[in-house]
Amino acid sequence: MRGDDVPGARSPIVGRRSEVDALQQVVARVVAGEPQVVEIYGETGIGKTRLLDELARTVEDHSLELVLGTAGDYARDQRFGVVAEADEEISSIVAEMGAGTEAHRLHGPVRQVLARRARPPGLALLLDDLHLADEASQELLENLLLDLPVAPLLVAVAYQGHRVPPGLPRALARTRAAVTRLAPAPLDEVAVAQLLPDLPVRRRRLLVAVTGGNPLYLDALAPADEGTLAALATRDHGDPEDMPRRLRALLTSELRTLGDDTRLVAHAAAVAGDHAEPDLVADIAGRPESEVFAALDELVALGVLHTVGARFRFRHPLVLAAAYQSAGPAWRIAAHRRADEHLRARGGPLARRAHHLSRAGAGAQDAAETLVDAAAVALETAPASAADWLRAAVRMLPESHPRWAELLVLLARAVALSDRPGESREILHDVLDRAGGQRREAVRLYALADRLLGRLDESRALLEAELLTGGEGSGPLVVELAAAELLQGDLVACARHARDAAEDGLRGGDLGQVAAGMTLLGLATLLQGDVPAARERLAEAARGVDGLGDAELRDHLHVLPPLAWLELHLEQYGNAERHLARGKQIAQGNGRAHVMPYLLIASSALAERTGRLDVAWQEGLEAYDAAAAIDSAELMAMAAAVRLRTAVWRQGPHAALELAASAATGSAWWTAEADAAVVTALLLADRPAAVVTRVAGYLNSEATGLAAVHWRSSLAVAKSALRSWDEALELSEQALGLAAALELPFHRGLAHLARTRVLAHCGQLPASVTEAEAAAEWFTRAASPLHVAMASALGAESLAAAGDLQGARTWFGRAKEGYAACDAGWLLASVRNSESRLGARAPRPRRPEAAGTVDALSGREREVAELVAAGLTNREIAAALFLSVKTVEAHLARVFTKLGVKSRVGVAQRIGSRGLA
Repeated sequence: MRGDDVPGARSPIVGRRSEVDALQQVVARVVAGEPQVVEIYGETGIGKTRLLDELARTVEDHSLELVLGTAGDYARDQRFGVVAEADEEISSIVAEMGAGTEAHRLHGPVRQVLARRARPPGLALLLDDLHLADEASQELLENLLLDLPVAPLLVAVAYQGHRVPPGLPRALARTRAAVTRLAPAPLDEVAVAQLLPDLPVRRRRLLVAVTGGNPLYLDALAPADEGTLAALATRDHGDPEDMPRRLRALLTSELRTLGDDTRLVAHAAAVAGDHAEPDLVADIAGRPESEVFAALDELVALGVLHTVGARFRFRHPLVLAAAYQSAGPAWRIAAHRRADEHLRARGGPLARRAHHLSRAGAGAQDAAETLVDAAAVALETAPASAADWLRAAVRMLPESHPRWAELLVLLARAVALSDRPGESREILHDVLDRAGGQRREAVRLYALADRLLGRLDESRALLEAELLTGGEGSGPLVVELAAAELLQGDLVACARHARDAAEDGLRGGDLGQVAAGMTLLGLATLLQGDVPAARERLAEAARGVDGLGDAELRDHLHVLPPLAWLELHLEQYGNAERHLARGKQIAQGNGRAHVMPYLLIASSALAERTGRLDVAWQEGLEAYDAAAAIDSAELMAMAAAVRLRTAVWRQGPHAALELAASAATGSAWWTAEADAAVVTALLLADRPAAVVTRVAGYLNSEATGLAAVHWRSSLAVAKSALRSWDEALELSEQALGLAAALELPFHRGLAHLARTRVLAHCGQLPASVTEAEAAAEWFTRAASPLHVAMASALGAESLAAAGDLQGARTWFGRAKEGYAACDAGWLLASVRNSESRLGARAPRPRRPEAAGTVDALSGREREVAELVAAGLTNREIAAALFLSVKTVEAHLARVFTKLGVKSRVGVAQRIGSRGLA
């Protein structure tokens, strides 16, 4: 492997489009006869060698002669080693001149060789790791650049940015050739997603956070598990087992070449942590300041450390971790003790002292008290650090200590805030009965953990038993109980407890508790069908939330997801978006990661309703990954439910049903949400009998509210497909009546949409079109463009069936535009299929001048191209168009040829620039 080359480097390069374009332009200018110079520099692993490889490939594609050299272990130890290794003819000149020859005598002969061989189309000399080259090679290159032949000659060099060869800047400034400078930046999340598409979103983001987007580190850490990545991402330095052996070997290779004293200072700087002060490093190392300063200067010169004002930091967090872990464990313990002594003597920050004390193994009571004090301060903003410090304090104190139980409850809270409900529950299990004044908080945390883990019955039982004892501080327990009742579907009990919690909050002046109680009461009221009362409760809840500052809201973030859910169903999308955005900002900045899955779930549902399916899908994936990371059965079920509906629209009913079969089972509420999406998929998959069976468990004659509209509408469509037309018409009328009572445009649209399908099945086509128009109007009022497109598609089918092909074409066009705008790939494919099947496709004149444009495509080729542009794979396109995968591949090959493109991205660009017909 050369330099900072990354394994698998022959795979398609990602995140370097501008650099690759620049290199291609350089080669084109060389072919045109112009001498060119390329300078590539950056940190270790950033991809300099990868870009040289890409340049070499481009050079070969243009038939230039290619000469490659690198300062490998052999070349760097030999005079003129790099240039001699690059070319046999130059190597012969070096050998003939002899070892004692003055360096400048080789400059002319080497230049003559390159000038003679730089005949059209050209010659390329590519030199890697120039910072490691011997002095004679560097001088030879600099001389060549200062007197470059006027010929099709390309000279490209790569080196570490902090180790610039001494004469290179002057030579580059004075060379006659055009110089292209490239400094590849770290890969961003989009590029990493392309590089590692199979990694879950949460793990990929952790990987980016740990590696900083460095390709070499990305490759080395990609196989690491999430626990390892989290450890490396959230601490100043991890334990020795946290870093994979291969990566540690890569990072410590440069440390092993240091002298003993310099390496000791590197270890001391790692113990000191980021932005280390020189005097602290000196005390940790136990060496005189003069020696330490000399070593720090050497580490800066080598690029291991950078200066930030009067402090020092490692060039990359992983280099710090490697330096820390390569020190002996016993030495590290003593070093942390020296660091704490230094900080204590100077009144250093509590958090920094706690960091060192937790790793120093000191057992004195005052050390434990320092750790507890630091944890109490950090709990609300850095719970993971607080948990580490509290664990260390618990280890230092005997179980008989009077604060033992109190510390365990505090630790359980810190662990819960750190996204580990299972561990929090385990901590509380043994301390619940001796928690004393902390018992109410312990019970709340225990019940919360049970709820997250899907143990709703246990959560309710614990809360009910505790509330029977009476006493102060019951409000948070009542809120938790109301939430559990809501999830289990007991709306009456939920409303009772939620009202009690809100009243208790009013008496105590706790706006957050008032907002939580009113939100849960509003949801229970809405689900029972009382929309005006739900709006009143929502207004009170929103006033409570908006009246809290960020610091106050931090402890009540759990109210924002259900508040947004209530706003979503009451069609206050702007308020829902605002509250979710505020919640994400506070959660990300204040150590409240455990709330993120809830926020993402609500955000995904909001995006689906408002027709942003790409956002809905991405946030649903993130929510599921986050829920799986904390092993929360309930959150996984919630995330799976919101993903199902988006999957129907994007991947189709069969893909959604496969996803549903593997989804987790959650509370009664989220099971019903998932079943609603499954019923939609079954209807689209033409399985009406299965719909009848599934709906039967949810529908009775007394059922009202939001869910009843959906269940009656779905059952009506299924019955009409089964030719039970009278029953279907009656059910669809009931759904319309229930929806009208709710006075919610979206649900009125759902009822009219179902009526559209029922009437079409019954053969009442003009009436079906009228219902489709009504559905589209209500969905427009509800700001739901995806469903507007659905109404247009159904109306188009009825118009086509009635023989009005011109009208059908107009309606089909609206549907296609809507589906494309919403990224509803499967629905777009489906409507195109219906358009062809019903003979409603507009004829497309073929023109000679259409070559290279979308108009050159046949109808089927255009269908394939549009689905490619919508993001579907060949397999998904085959399923949507009822073709074989090989047939799709054949169509796509013709699409590439006719459009003059070489990739699916090119197809998407052509389709996007033209627009959909």
